[in-house]
Amino acid sequence: MKAYKVKSLIYLGCFIVAAVVYYHIEQDQKFQNSFLASQTAQLEAQDQPEEEKKEEVDLN
Repeated sequence: MKAYKVKSLIYLGCFIVAAVVYYHIEQDQKFQNSFLASQTAQLEAQDQPEEEKKEEVDLN
């Protein structure tokens, strides 16, 4: 009976560790995705004035 309890505690501990690791990996991926999205937005904002300048030159 005691071996069953120890085995159950080991399984529970492994499950908790796996859940925590999975949570941290998922949070890291969400952070990376939001970081890349913010970089993309900044690049698009920086590119826009140059394109407008080219259009103005073409119109003149």
